[in-house]
Amino acid sequence: MQKKEILIDENHRETTLHGSYEFPMAVYVDQLDKNALGFVNWHWHDEIQFSLVTKGDVEFCVNQKTYVLKAGQGIFINSGCLHRSKPISTPDSTFICLDVAVKMLSFFQGSAIEQKYVKPYLKLEGFSAVTLDDQVEWQKIILTKIKEVYRLYTQKNYGYELDICILLAAVWRQLISKQDELKADTNANEPINQQRIKTIMSYIQTHYMEKMTLQEIAAIVHISKGECCRFFKRTVKCTVFDYIANCRINKSIELLRTTDLTVSEIAGFVGFGSTSYYIERFKRQVLCTPREYRVQHVNLPIVQ
Repeated sequence: MQKKEILIDENHRETTLHGSYEFPMAVYVDQLDKNALGFVNWHWHDEIQFSLVTKGDVEFCVNQKTYVLKAGQGIFINSGCLHRSKPISTPDSTFICLDVAVKMLSFFQGSAIEQKYVKPYLKLEGFSAVTLDDQVEWQKIILTKIKEVYRLYTQKNYGYELDICILLAAVWRQLISKQDELKADTNANEPINQQRIKTIMSYIQTHYMEKMTLQEIAAIVHISKGECCRFFKRTVKCTVFDYIANCRINKSIELLRTTDLTVSEIAGFVGFGSTSYYIERFKRQVLCTPREYRVQHVNLPIVQ
């Protein structure tokens, strides 16, 4: 299965459908060069995530930490953690991804399992992300089970849902039993920092069509312009205005795919001051012009 795009709402939460109400998880392969920007941009979701790199090298950024993983290595990302994935050397770097609703680990709401073995670990300090290496025996076991979940989900033979639930419970049991050994370095300000970033991103997602100043962005999180620049770049690995441009490009891609608006109309609609600057930024990020993208991806009349 291939999921080419991560859909994100105005609050920067991922809205891509993760399975169904009856079986709330998504299992897919993400080939990074299939994403419009060539990477999966910053987002968060309530599901926990397990990823296993199958090709190339992938940089995962989770909250304020960066992890570079090679084929055969993986990562666990906890619920609500801000994260991004980006290829390092090979544009088509690929990973298996499991997005799992927390309630699948609890058996039922209010259970002893939920109270003792799930909820305490969702907000646990130092448990935002755990890397998984096939050279470490207990981590190799988890990676093997991730592959097995992917196989079961794609084949969908009779009883696959039961088999997957059993595997997920075993993976979670293995992971939390090793939590004390992980001893991750933690930053006391991390929760505050993450909330600031989420607030800024949500504001940008809501106001991307408008002209935004650094002063007003800094004001919503009650810090100075200088601190806003330093803090945002340190955490998100790009400037505030680069992030705004990427957001606008993503929004423009939706319009290129779903409307017959001209390139100039789209540029203005998503907040670019000029069509030429929009085309320049689009080509830098997507490696083709908006018109070329539309020809490649949409069967609409060519308009300018």
